[in-house]
Amino acid sequence: MRSLLSALVFAALAAPCLAQESDASDDYLVCAPEQTAQGRAIVRQACGDLDVPEASAPYFTSLDELESARAIREAYRARIIDYTACVSDFIESHHQPGTAPASLAPDQAACAHSWAENEATQAMREFGRACVDFSNRTVMDSRLTPWSGECYPAMPKGSG
Repeated sequence: MRSLLSALVFAALAAPCLAQESDASDDYLVCAPEQTAQGRAIVRQACGDLDVPEASAPYFTSLDELESARAIREAYRARIIDYTACVSDFIESHHQPGTAPASLAPDQAACAHSWAENEATQAMREFGRACVDFSNRTVMDSRLTPWSGECYPAMPKGSG
């Protein structure tokens, strides 16, 4: 009887963990979509909203397309850096003396921060894959002008 009760308790405790969404495209979601939406709504007044740019083509047919997509990626990356810094400041402001210790705002804002970091990763990954594909095609197709830039942003010295 005790083992049956233990199994039921374990199943009840494990159920929320098993409900975590997973995606075959190697996304790791820290927060459920509903929590992310709440977090984005909470920080919207302080930080604005981070609009996701339209996805570029899955591959580039010219160097001009690649350079245009790179400029869009870099502008988006800069907006993400500003947004995540603002969200971090928002979270820190709720950890100051005199703020309500039971507030869920910092935890909910952390979901917005996590979402923005995931957006940055996805933008870099999508551009990088299309860039590498274009670079590989330029080796085989002399009509394409080769790309001499980096497909992925360089890591700062001392990181990684």
